[in-house]
Amino acid sequence: MLSEENSLAGLVPDPRIDWPEGHGPALARVFAQNKIDIAAAPETVWSLLLDCKRWPDWYFHCSDVSVISGGPLLQYDTRFRFKTLGFFFNPKIDVFEPFRMLVWSAKGPAGTKGAHAWYIEPTPNGCHVVTEEAQQGLLLSIIGRRTRKRLLKAHGEWLRALKDLAEDS
Repeated sequence: MLSEENSLAGLVPDPRIDWPEGHGPALARVFAQNKIDIAAAPETVWSLLLDCKRWPDWYFHCSDVSVISGGPLLQYDTRFRFKTLGFFFNPKIDVFEPFRMLVWSAKGPAGTKGAHAWYIEPTPNGCHVVTEEAQQGLLLSIIGRRTRKRLLKAHGEWLRALKDLAEDS
């Protein structure tokens, strides 16, 4: 069950997202969800998400991206590394459904772990994009509220930058 803090925030996880085992929102101490409508084809949005080495060009909170295995674009089972919000992560792509869903999981600092999901739904004017993150770990019982606020803000910025880039493509 989602923690009381997340439930009170009115966030309901998107039931269409296929979370890696042990990483879903029901187990999370921190859950963040952001959504946006983009006036571009799902294929355009998808191609921008898969090109992780270019994320720092358009997403302010991302740097030092490298593909460790697979690639050069993200694909199922790819392992990559990037720095975001001051921390390095080494995610693995767990779910890869072209033009629809991308989910990765990673270990975080101080025994935390989490997963990040992207869900793309076609609309008459382009697509609707949902991004969710679920994090676990004892440390988050102390810093969870601050972490959630940072995630919501940063992911909102990520979606707006994705929207701007996709609509200009």
